[in-house]
Amino acid sequence: MVERSWLILGGIVVILLILVGIGYYTTRPPEVTPTTPASTPTGTPTQTPMEVRTPTPTETIAPPVAVPDRIVIGFTLPLSGAFSKEGQLALKGALAAVKWVNEVYGGVKIGGKRVPIEIKYYDDESKRDLVISLYERLITVDKVHFLVGTYTSTLVMAAAPVAEKYGMVFVNWGGASDLINKQGYKYVVTTWTQASRYMAPVLDLISSLDPTAKRVALIWKSDEFNRIVMEGVRSRAQTLGFTIVYDKSFPIGTLDFTPLLVELAVVKPDIIVTGTHFADGLAITKQLADMGVNAKLIAVNVAPSVPDYYKSLGALAEGIVFPSEWEPGVWWGPDYAKKLGVEFFGPTPQEFHVMFLAMHGEEPTEYSASLANAIILLVKAIEVAQSLDQKAVREAFSKLDIVTFFGRFKIDPETGFQIGHQSVIGQWQDGRKVIIWPPDIATGKPYYPVLTWEEKKAGRRAIP
Repeated sequence: MVERSWLILGGIVVILLILVGIGYYTTRPPEVTPTTPASTPTGTPTQTPMEVRTPTPTETIAPPVAVPDRIVIGFTLPLSGAFSKEGQLALKGALAAVKWVNEVYGGVKIGGKRVPIEIKYYDDESKRDLVISLYERLITVDKVHFLVGTYTSTLVMAAAPVAEKYGMVFVNWGGASDLINKQGYKYVVTTWTQASRYMAPVLDLISSLDPTAKRVALIWKSDEFNRIVMEGVRSRAQTLGFTIVYDKSFPIGTLDFTPLLVELAVVKPDIIVTGTHFADGLAITKQLADMGVNAKLIAVNVAPSVPDYYKSLGALAEGIVFPSEWEPGVWWGPDYAKKLGVEFFGPTPQEFHVMFLAMHGEEPTEYSASLANAIILLVKAIEVAQSLDQKAVREAFSKLDIVTFFGRFKIDPETGFQIGHQSVIGQWQDGRKVIIWPPDIATGKPYYPVLTWEEKKAGRRAIP
């Protein structure tokens, strides 16, 4: 019995050994025949053969420009109050610019589309406090895309900090004070010649006409703009050897200049230069005539560039000299741009003139042309940037060196100072404005010395 059990146990062990052997031969790994690596040319680094997965290059595609159905440009204007005449004229220019951009040009080219522009504006009533609150509203409530300025340096100085606070591009077309671009603003771009260079060329004109005329009288409004204008005149007078024989300011809002003109008459100047805007410039001219205060040349700031100046004064305006940022007779066009080797953009001077006349039934002024120009330049900067991002558009302005119907535009990239544009000197002659300085763009010769008030009252005209 015991012997039989051992036989059975032995048989089981044998069967297990057979099964283990079968499993080994059926599951062992196949033999690998070693391979000899290919010889590597001398000088080429040897790399360990391995499978490397090279990622497929992915092209970086800029996100598409978010293009609105319209681009809204916001601003205020003094449509009432002390600077209402200039503000009303400027608004007509804005309307002309919108018409050209949308109907003639076809809209702003951005993101492969043509986008129309729209303007949103308020009457700031010539008040600083209202300027501040209205620009805040344009940014935070109306959500405009870009800003352009209001008129006159005093009001621009109120608006610019608001634009800077919100990081909004602010195209300053109506404030010429040098101080605007000395505040460290990063988003203010100025299109006008600085005030310090505004009236000073009158003295260059006189030097070329009459080296014996050296006695200059200055009478000026104590506002930001005219203060800087007179600083420029004094500086140029010293350089050219003129003598300032009278130099007094008057408070903002003054319309009776009798006491100042009595003093001025005593010193008998060769040249009288006034620092004014429209209302006080018109008033001081009338009072000079009423009091019979004569000089070889009388230059009045701002007011004479407005057609209503001559309408109000008639023959008394004959011979009056004035500075201007632009006049209809100055044809800065494609040929001028070609001469400078830069691009021309926008309507030609003739096209702008004809379109403005058709829209408003009157000639454009420096104020209407200035705001129209600011809007057209903004359109160009947006196109260059291909973006509505404020920083990108501000950088685009820094790159622009361009001519529009208004003249050359080029700024100092850091400060936003205008360094390309030049103002002109005009004179009323025989009922029309004539550009008399600088010589290369003059449309007529200066009438000098100017007629006396008595001669003008007798009907004489300033005809060279």
